[in-house]
Amino acid sequence: MTGEHRTEQPTVVCLQRGDDLEGTVRQALQEAGILARIAADSRVAIKPNFTYPWHKRGVTTTPEVLRAVVGVLRDYTAQLAVVETDGGYGAWQVEESFAGHGLAELHRQFGVQAVNLCQEPSEPLEVRGWLRKVVVPLPVRLLYETDLLLTMPVPKIHAMTRVSLALKNQWGVIPDIMRLRKHYLFDKAIVAINQRLRPAVLGDGTWFLDINGPMAGEPVRMDLIIAASDAGSFDRYVSELMGIDWRRVGHFRQAIRAGIMPESLDHIQFNAPPTQFRTRTFRLRRTLRNYIALCGFCSRTITWLGYESWFGRVVLHGILYAIAGRPVSPQAAAEAADCPAESRQYVSTRSTNSGQTARK
Repeated sequence: MTGEHRTEQPTVVCLQRGDDLEGTVRQALQEAGILARIAADSRVAIKPNFTYPWHKRGVTTTPEVLRAVVGVLRDYTAQLAVVETDGGYGAWQVEESFAGHGLAELHRQFGVQAVNLCQEPSEPLEVRGWLRKVVVPLPVRLLYETDLLLTMPVPKIHAMTRVSLALKNQWGVIPDIMRLRKHYLFDKAIVAINQRLRPAVLGDGTWFLDINGPMAGEPVRMDLIIAASDAGSFDRYVSELMGIDWRRVGHFRQAIRAGIMPESLDHIQFNAPPTQFRTRTFRLRRTLRNYIALCGFCSRTITWLGYESWFGRVVLHGILYAIAGRPVSPQAAAEAADCPAESRQYVSTRSTNSGQTARK
């Protein structure tokens, strides 16, 4: 990435969404210093949170917020792309999520590109593990052909990482449907990825997700738009807003050691203290399935045994489903929910693969 401009001090702007959504988005981006980083020839990549084939409250980026962001940025540059990757473990192709979140209309109205990063060239990023270096692929487009990456997380509780905010959203740029193989070094890898990509943030806080996540849980209406000059400051501020102790989040501790997250709110400039917007304390309640999955999340060997070996895919998954029940597939959910017809058509063509849970 070629953009080097930074505000003098890490900045977070949190606003009530209000009736004029585009005006709120514009104000947040302006006050966080993000619009000042965009020139007429700037290449801007927008990374939403599309971890489902259509919009799901507290799980995916709200289509109207994405539309407002594109509408604002289009006043500054015509070179806009919405970027995402296919669902983890082959759960679905990202084109399904593009369809379910209205990307076709954004292309028709604003000329924005919809880019599947799994179909783009990539370059290896070395991450130092405990015993050896591990390679994580990153898209060439984001490394060298993007002047500003704007990440659009949905604040949520996460069963594996405790919370999923701006830093975590970049896990979804890894162009590998088997990125779960790298979960065991997630804390180090996600920090290394953010150090390379240096995203600015426009958080869609219309809905937060409580209790469990990233796919299930209790959506909480918050109606917030939160912009930040950098992902670390966003995460430090929003974790405080949610009542989450950053010390209990592994990748936050790693980010602070690496210098990409302020340890104290005193080092962040903000328009209002995060406690002003707190309506509840968000808490993780893991299920039996979560605890079983957590074993694989923390171990490369268990991940291989559970997801890549025949024994894991057939025998262990059979035992898991017998104990904890099968996950609800997107196809079954599509039949029960009022999802967009275009997205439902995509999902139905891939129903053989959709029984797996997305693993962004």
